[in-house]
Amino acid sequence: MRKPNRSPRQAEPAVRGSKKKTGKQPIRKLTASEDLGVLFCQGQENDLPHSFASALASGIPAATLTEILTEKEELPTPAQALQATIQSSPPPQERLDLHGCTGSEAEIKTENFLARARRNHLQTVLVITGKGLHSPEGSVLKDVIEARLKIMKSNGTILAYLWEKKDRDKSGALLVYLP
Repeated sequence: MRKPNRSPRQAEPAVRGSKKKTGKQPIRKLTASEDLGVLFCQGQENDLPHSFASALASGIPAATLTEILTEKEELPTPAQALQATIQSSPPPQERLDLHGCTGSEAEIKTENFLARARRNHLQTVLVITGKGLHSPEGSVLKDVIEARLKIMKSNGTILAYLWEKKDRDKSGALLVYLP
């Protein structure tokens, strides 16, 4: 025997929690026009607050409000959190030496190296670009790799990168921090 098909309009939706519990008031939805001050101060009809903030402040005991405000912990900014991550990272766990590579070769090798390092759950790696002292055009790899790392940082592939000696001109290697 087949049951007759019912259209969605004919089917009666099952309402979750529709049974009334004894002793509890049903929760009603607020509308945009309702005054929240009145809702927070039920039973204090003679002394209605002027604003939601004053209703909230009058609803919380002063001692509790003081505790809440004084015990509030400041959350670190994203820059502070990144700095803490960098400081707690281990020394470089693997190295990639790009000496003798062209710009495009170095870019491909760097991307593959960093992808492998992420798969191996490494946190810190070193990418050696060289200082460009022996190149007739100067340091080509520094610019190419730094540009690639900027892109990788912006799309979240790496957390950050720093020049090893904190100075781009004096350094020939980049520390790369992975997520």
